[in-house]
Amino acid sequence: MRKQIKPPTQSEKRRQITDRLRVAPELSDRQIAKMLGVSPTTVGSVRRELADKTVQNGQVDTGAYDWTNHPYIMEHPDILDGLSGRSIRAIKTPGVLDKMMERGSRSPRYCQRLLYKECTRANKNPLLTVTEEDVEVFVDDIRTGLPQIKDESVDLIFVDPPYDVKTVEELYSHISTVAGRILREGGSLLVLCGGANLDKAIVELSTDKRLRYNWTLAYVCKSNGSPLIHSRNVATAVKHVLWYVKGKYEGKMVYDLIEAPPDPDGTDKTYHKWGQSVEGVKELLRRLTKDGDVICDIMCGGGSTVVAALELGGRRVIACDVDEEAVRTTRLRVRRLFGHDR
Repeated sequence: MRKQIKPPTQSEKRRQITDRLRVAPELSDRQIAKMLGVSPTTVGSVRRELADKTVQNGQVDTGAYDWTNHPYIMEHPDILDGLSGRSIRAIKTPGVLDKMMERGSRSPRYCQRLLYKECTRANKNPLLTVTEEDVEVFVDDIRTGLPQIKDESVDLIFVDPPYDVKTVEELYSHISTVAGRILREGGSLLVLCGGANLDKAIVELSTDKRLRYNWTLAYVCKSNGSPLIHSRNVATAVKHVLWYVKGKYEGKMVYDLIEAPPDPDGTDKTYHKWGQSVEGVKELLRRLTKDGDVICDIMCGGGSTVVAALELGGRRVIACDVDEEAVRTTRLRVRRLFGHDR
């Protein structure tokens, strides 16, 4: 006998609507209602609740093209029916709807992969609007002060250092000093941290008085289970992105929750044992940078930040690491992005 599937409860429906609004708030109430099989009135109600809580602030890039008015969507509005959050992210990527229209496809994720492979082979990936000369990767220790990087030449630094207390006490103040020197006025320093030594990290990162603590972003890593911090009796679902600003931040409103896509097979660790999700880092950069900015990772590891910045497009990149093998790996990934075999 076939097992009957229970229809979603009202609270489950509202949670689905909330998730969809966070991914694509530019969709109309009617479009989201049709995708989820709910009432447009319910979608409107949830949208107003979110707006009251300022959850949606900063989620729509007004400078981006309006994908909802693409001819393929206008001709086949039912394409949106039942799309998952990941498929919506894919369909919003520039070029994907064009590829779907070209092939008559209904699969955004397939066309996103196809577009990437085709353009990589042709060495003209549309996501890359910089050249290899705009990418600088070198070996050095942050404790030297990194004199290779010019004063006030960087718009955003993203760094994922080790989280242990020894590293926090020995290296985080150097991160602060380098950031205070190389960031432009209004530039941002983002440091990904675990929770166990967060109090010490905040103190060490505040040593350079040119920097001001701005906010803490929650970085959610969806994996199989939650890491257990036995010394604190905590099962943790998030990491913390400490956000410092040199001078005054004058960018757009930023939503403080980042959700990295699930990684059940551990592919994020392919290039480095502490590797992060390229898509997760890309979302951070998308919210806090713009075309023409210089992105810097002063502990680049396997190069996730470099790849994320290049795939996002329009950003020049500076990266370094004390580990020569990590730098070699990062350089190899850069060359592959620009169409080289090795």
